[in-house]
Amino acid sequence: MIRVEQHGDVAEIVMDTPPVNAFDRPFLERLGEALAGVPARTRAVVVSSAVPRIFAAGGDIPYMARADLDDQMSYVELCQEVYGAFDHVGVPTIAAIDGACLGGGLELALSCDIRVVSPAVRLGLPEATLGILAGGGAVHRIVRAVGQAPARDMLLTGRRITGADAHRIGLASRLADPGTVTAAALALAAGIAALDPDAVRAVMTEARAVLPVGGS
Repeated sequence: MIRVEQHGDVAEIVMDTPPVNAFDRPFLERLGEALAGVPARTRAVVVSSAVPRIFAAGGDIPYMARADLDDQMSYVELCQEVYGAFDHVGVPTIAAIDGACLGGGLELALSCDIRVVSPAVRLGLPEATLGILAGGGAVHRIVRAVGQAPARDMLLTGRRITGADAHRIGLASRLADPGTVTAAALALAAGIAALDPDAVRAVMTEARAVLPVGGS
């Protein structure tokens, strides 16, 4: 489902649940465990996918459609807990997006410090088109990432944008050719891991504190 591979001082959390890395309860729980369990020597974390043409396609919609209100609230709280863990982990995090990144997938990517994408991938928060809310914190995080105008456009319409557009508006900070995104993210992480860890931690803490993220 999810595995952790260590590359020196860099931990790579690999999502590998075909066909779309759907964020059901076991998947989210394992994702949180994977982050919490990275080795102590880790100085940067990369989140990637082993599923071709998919980063993550979001939440478990069939479950959400049939669950009662208490179950839905519990599920949303789990989403908030896991995504929030990326906000508070003590090392920089990088999302390597080389496939569709939608709904909960983009919520996860927004929880990372840096996003590396290939130009043609699709990213979006389509929850409004499904009659639900991006409840894991993405409403706040996307505003923090790109500002009010582009964030509201994506949130209110549910439209999907390309990786190239994501880079243009600041949703992603780096572009890489298809098939090279994970390697580029790992190289970036290795470069950060080689820097003074106290300086990196101080910068990261201050940057994350610029605009606190709410839970819903």
